[in-house]
Amino acid sequence: MALNNLARIAYFLFGVLYVVIGIGSILLPTAWLPNGLAAGILPEPISNPFLGHLLQEFGTVVLALGFVFLWQASRKETSRTFYWAMTLYFFLDALIHWVGPTGFIGSWSRGIVNSIPLAIMVLVGFLESRAPGPQVNRGTA
Repeated sequence: MALNNLARIAYFLFGVLYVVIGIGSILLPTAWLPNGLAAGILPEPISNPFLGHLLQEFGTVVLALGFVFLWQASRKETSRTFYWAMTLYFFLDALIHWVGPTGFIGSWSRGIVNSIPLAIMVLVGFLESRAPGPQVNRGTA
């Protein structure tokens, strides 16, 4: 039962993080954020409307992902299907930060930071597989 709560806490924290990132990505190109905040996030203003639009579309996807995490955190039972789908997502997200447009290990800091959610999910999965008693729900919901 404690492991189920650990997974739900991780889902809640990921949900909050992704909701904040999603809202920020949607608002950044609109100039609705204070200049000091936007300048601290982006190295230069977004001058290309298409790139601004892509950033906003990214924000909508990340916002939806955050809501899905929050929904899963609110459920009494965790889903193994959801767990493995999100672990695959975090693996792919970490991979593109290790091997990107600039080649292998374009940025150590980005690679490491974006590997932390994957490490958390793998750790929770490892602990869950070692836990005595009933495993998490194997259903699809």
